[in-house]
Amino acid sequence: MISTGADDFTVVVDRALASSLQSPTVGRREQLLRWLHALHDDDPGCAIAVAGKLALLLARAPVEALGRWIVTGLRVHTGDRARLRAYLALADPGAVESLHREIAEGGVQGAATSLGWLLQGLTERPMAIHARDPDHLYAAPLRPTLTPTHLLLPNDYTALDGADRYRLYRAAAAHAAAHLLHSTPARPTGKLKPMSLAVISAIEDARVERLLLRDYPGLRRWFAEALAHALQPGALSFSGLVSRMNLALVDPQYQDDNYWVNKARDLFESQASLRLDDYAAFRHIGSLLANDLGQMRVTFRAELYRVPAAYRDDNTFLWACDGEHAQPHEVELQHTPPAQRRPRAAEGSDADPPPDASGIREVELGRHAYPEWDHRAAVLRSDWCTVIDKLPSWRTLQGDLASPAVPGAGETLRLVCAHRLSRAHRLRRQWEGDDLDLNAAIEVTVAQRARTATDPRLFIRSDSQARTSSVLVLLDLSESTNARLDGAGASLLDVEKQAALLLARAVACSPDRIAIHGFSSNTRTEVSNYRLLEFGSPLDELAEAMIASAPGRHSTRMGAALRHAVRAFADEPSDNRIVLLVTDGAPSDVDVHEPSHLVEDARVAVHEARGEGVHVHCLAVDPQADAYVRRIFGWGHFDILDDPHTLPARLCRLYARLSTA
Repeated sequence: MISTGADDFTVVVDRALASSLQSPTVGRREQLLRWLHALHDDDPGCAIAVAGKLALLLARAPVEALGRWIVTGLRVHTGDRARLRAYLALADPGAVESLHREIAEGGVQGAATSLGWLLQGLTERPMAIHARDPDHLYAAPLRPTLTPTHLLLPNDYTALDGADRYRLYRAAAAHAAAHLLHSTPARPTGKLKPMSLAVISAIEDARVERLLLRDYPGLRRWFAEALAHALQPGALSFSGLVSRMNLALVDPQYQDDNYWVNKARDLFESQASLRLDDYAAFRHIGSLLANDLGQMRVTFRAELYRVPAAYRDDNTFLWACDGEHAQPHEVELQHTPPAQRRPRAAEGSDADPPPDASGIREVELGRHAYPEWDHRAAVLRSDWCTVIDKLPSWRTLQGDLASPAVPGAGETLRLVCAHRLSRAHRLRRQWEGDDLDLNAAIEVTVAQRARTATDPRLFIRSDSQARTSSVLVLLDLSESTNARLDGAGASLLDVEKQAALLLARAVACSPDRIAIHGFSSNTRTEVSNYRLLEFGSPLDELAEAMIASAPGRHSTRMGAALRHAVRAFADEPSDNRIVLLVTDGAPSDVDVHEPSHLVEDARVAVHEARGEGVHVHCLAVDPQADAYVRRIFGWGHFDILDDPHTLPARLCRLYARLSTA
């Protein structure tokens, strides 16, 4: 009997990977472990079946093919545990055939070159082809995603999607070409309801395919074959009716007895005989058909809907999803981080990047991928957010950021410095000392049980020398900070910069180290992190200009910014490491429409930071902040400011308190 505990699974996988056809990446190994643990949680018998054959499977198939083989079994044998266990134990002849097909057909990468040539031949433009992997074992089937430069194809097509995976990829490439040639991307959704968006998108899919067929009539077989496989005969659900309509609009030989399907065909053919390039007319047809479905009381759940035909994309190419109907399954393109580079000091240098859409000239220093917590699925989605380190357009700045007159702030800092020099400190997490650090001992015990790395520094000792701190001030630079506080007076962004600059000038005269960063976000693929002042850098004229020129725009994806801030402490020698986060509102972004999603992610990011020994404290300039800051930071780790003008003094006092704690 094979043990199915978490540690035993890890050992089994490590041994099996040694006999694998190819050495998998760390990400693939972790993905396989996650899938096996998920399988064990759902059905230990299935997990035992896989574990017993794992060495044999990996000796014959790469990890990617094995993952697709497991997903195929789960989807084909849904609800039949006995057949699923036989499948995973290779006791089912169909399982052996399925495994051989996965090995022979391969995934997206093996077909990427030919598909790229096909797309370029149809559109006369180069397109990058990338693979999409499911986030977890029981994830819903994926659909292709199209952008003006990339086509992302699912790596989880199974026998339920089509008998030949390459034919699906080929049809997906042709369908993408139809959109690139004949669709206008990112149209505003306006006040369209989710059901209307889905029906109009299906009509647009048929319209552009019909336009492509005028030039390449032989492609009809590619589309009709895939649509026939996706057909749900007689189904009256929304997905079933759309699958029947899709086939009716492409295959003239298909007959259907449903009134709504036949009405869709009649309206579509009538307009197609006049003008196929009249988008507005076909959009009107889609609206009429969606209204009919509403009258028929057909249920539509946007969060569960997938385009019925596996080769058709998820429609994110068609719509500017900046409203309440944004698609929940947007995909991040894989960016290759550019080499780290320092900005050139010469004004007007050819190396300067061009201004962005807002006219601001910035220097990009590098890109970093971070996970994000999905509290609904209880999954930490790896490499979900891209944080981009930047320098603002400091060379165009005119003038200087005045130091604010804050009553009592300077005196507070002087008292703190004097108090620090005369106070005996209890230094925790030391290699040796007079007493045991109970908290550290508990964490080591937990880490040993979890078979993770442990920190052997378990002691406390007293020290009369001044303890140094490393403090990172993290400023919220979202669009809302541009709001004026007193009509035409200073903005909250100005006050944030003044507070950070005041603190930096005071700390510059102490043994402590300070850094100032600012962040904003424009979806998860663009979380901007402005490195305004680095640890150990002098607070000179250039640094002050950097702080003064930080722009306020976009949104507040707090969790990714906090994870990146923690990375800044990697080389800091100080034991007392602090992040002081200044914000004016709850975490938000344009691609997230559930208010609690980014709040929960920020909460997890704060817990991760504290696990790394970084203390995170929030200053919220928002009288209504109590609910979300308590959820994110916990009791005693936040302050709420009713008056924004008090921010500089409060920030100094907070630093004074935390740096001597």
